[in-house]
Amino acid sequence: MNLNFRKAKTEDLPRILSLYKAVVENMISSGINQWSDEYPNKEVLSEDIRKGELIVGVRDDEILTAFVMNEFADDDYYKAAWQYPEESWCVVHRLCVSPLYHRQGLATSVMEYVENTARAQGYGAIHLDTFSGNPKALNLYHKLGFTDVGEAYWARGRFIIMEKKL
Repeated sequence: MNLNFRKAKTEDLPRILSLYKAVVENMISSGINQWSDEYPNKEVLSEDIRKGELIVGVRDDEILTAFVMNEFADDDYYKAAWQYPEESWCVVHRLCVSPLYHRQGLATSVMEYVENTARAQGYGAIHLDTFSGNPKALNLYHKLGFTDVGEAYWARGRFIIMEKKL
């Protein structure tokens, strides 16, 4: 799917909030309790935009996906059994895809963009986590070559910490 990726702008916030709301509703209706009305929220996403870290994928002026790329890692990341600890790395957070575009290769396109951007910025690995009860996300990341290296227990339950060498 052909998307244009760019940093989110403050004026995008209402559409971004609508996107995350649709994703949360879809997750809950599918029995995936990864996110809620409380997270990701307006404050978190506004801060991501302010820092210039929230990226959106746009087609025909419609925001179809959003995610954060940065170097921030929760303390639990430092307990993981990293396979490539010598590599510089970035972290992907809050990746979402509009439920209207599921099963169309959009998430794969997003991760290709992430990998190409990370390589261009000099990173040697990508780190991320996903909810253990989200089989679609787990399957996607495994298919793309990510390896489980740890786990964390956060507000919504058990999360799998993953790594991919670039």
